[in-house]
Amino acid sequence: MNKIQSFFKKRDVSVVTGLIIGTTIYCLAIVWILDLGEFYAGGVTGVSQLISTILGKNGINISKSIFIAIINIPLFLIGWKGVSKRFAYLSLVSVVLQIIMIYGLEVLRQRGLDPFASLADQKLLLSILGGLLTGVGCAICLRGGASSGGMDILAQYIALKKNISFTKFSMAVDFIIIVASGIVGGSINVAVFTVVRLITHIVALDKIHTIYKYMKISIITTQLEEMKTELLKKFNHGITIFQAVGGYTGQPRWVLESVVLAYEIEEYRALAKRVDQHVFVSYVTVNGIEGNFNRNVIA
Repeated sequence: MNKIQSFFKKRDVSVVTGLIIGTTIYCLAIVWILDLGEFYAGGVTGVSQLISTILGKNGINISKSIFIAIINIPLFLIGWKGVSKRFAYLSLVSVVLQIIMIYGLEVLRQRGLDPFASLADQKLLLSILGGLLTGVGCAICLRGGASSGGMDILAQYIALKKNISFTKFSMAVDFIIIVASGIVGGSINVAVFTVVRLITHIVALDKIHTIYKYMKISIITTQLEEMKTELLKKFNHGITIFQAVGGYTGQPRWVLESVVLAYEIEEYRALAKRVDQHVFVSYVTVNGIEGNFNRNVIA
């Protein structure tokens, strides 16, 4: 059992596991809920839905999975050249899973497998449920340090190169999709329910995922040199070091503080514990930072 737990704690395994689970939830929500309610997702999936819907109204029925694949090709190249190869590989895995799952679920739905069909008239419920599940799916991918592909790639590239936040970029894209959904759907109701879906999605995403949040970690140890060496070797964030005294023991201690991205906390904690079994670690959320900070890619 310990070997199994150790295996799944390895970052690469946990990232891929989270990616598969998150992508599955996301795809189920798209086909079984959003498509049923005729609402639109965000990012590349939302754009693909719009294109597929427009063509469908003109008698050309093409799965949205095809457009997800086409649009992601240039985005994959951006991730490969402008972010990192590992990030691009993980994005590719997620996109391939989305293409296969969405196409397969569409075929199953056409053949009668539609678990939420009885809720077809419950537009508000579908928009809330759809937003909740898409948010949970994306958050699981992001929380583990993976990418769900699509606009995540472009958002990561812009965040690194232009220092524009992921949230602002995503909101801009989603706003365009909302306006377009109202036009394509021929009704303000489609746009309104898409807004409800978006708000629910954002709330779920914010509650679960921590990728683009900053945290301050404090490591209290007696083994200053070894801890400092290992932290600087493993991570590219700076460290502030000061001496302290234990209140109960009266013994000298060293405090090493760093501001890091939230998904890195677990790696910091594990490394600190490996260096010093008696280490004390605490971390708190940081609302904002000014000055030099190395922004790492999420994968």
